[in-house]
Amino acid sequence: MFDYAHLKALSIVVSQGGFDKAAKLLFISQSAVSQRIKQLEDKVGQALVVRATPVYATDMGKRLLRHYAQVQLLESELRTEMNVDDPSLPTVVRIAVNADSLATWFLPALTEVFKRHKWLLELVVDDEAYTHHLLKSGDAVGCVTTSQSPMAGCSSEYLGNMEYMCVATPDFIAEYFEQLTQQPDSILKAPAVVFSTKDKLHDKFLNFYFGINEGSTREHKIPSSESFLEAITMGLGYGLVAHLQAKPLMESGDLIEVFPGKRMQVPLYWQHWNIKAKQTTIVYRSLAATARHLLINPE
Repeated sequence: MFDYAHLKALSIVVSQGGFDKAAKLLFISQSAVSQRIKQLEDKVGQALVVRATPVYATDMGKRLLRHYAQVQLLESELRTEMNVDDPSLPTVVRIAVNADSLATWFLPALTEVFKRHKWLLELVVDDEAYTHHLLKSGDAVGCVTTSQSPMAGCSSEYLGNMEYMCVATPDFIAEYFEQLTQQPDSILKAPAVVFSTKDKLHDKFLNFYFGINEGSTREHKIPSSESFLEAITMGLGYGLVAHLQAKPLMESGDLIEVFPGKRMQVPLYWQHWNIKAKQTTIVYRSLAATARHLLINPE
């Protein structure tokens, strides 16, 4: 049986990136924090943190942090059921989500739920192909991901498809793509806007429809969903934009589909821990209800 004061110390050391900051938050000495971590490490027989700058968890440390986060979630639910809520210990639900979902349908799906239950929402934003790693590491209790297969100890629920359209301003298309049907190589000359080095959707799109290999095009990398879209609407480049963002701008004439009919659909899933916590169940129901209206369901 683990001492949860020691697990709490581990959690704070990792989240704060150091023993000194953790000591201040726990109102104990730095040596006391170090002692708690050392006692945990002696119990499991291996290192739980890498004592670097900043401090980070080892694989075993991540497993313990995931366990601690699950216990916190269950204890929070138990306090609610027993009607002994402590205002100083509000329920924190940490979720990993991709930037496009966050910029469009995600917050409208959860706002009323978190307001009603007075939970605190903590979001970790990453590419949708990577968010499930945050669930595995214990950095989130649930995630919106493109990974259909549930990880060990988790469940996976289909939400719907996000459709991406390749768009640009009328002026940009006139400059770079007017003769596209006669000169497909102009794609290589036109600057694209991509979200980040993790985002491979643009490369997949060009390879699927035109046989263009990764790394062949000119790219602006803008890791912000809002600024990414702004860069395209300002004519900096062309890019793949989620349908919920693209359609209003296409209807107004601000953007035009560069390759009409050529689109990419990305399936999204909700993965969460297999623990009997109502928070994850309620979150999923809210996400699913909104997703049915806003995402594309091919079935």
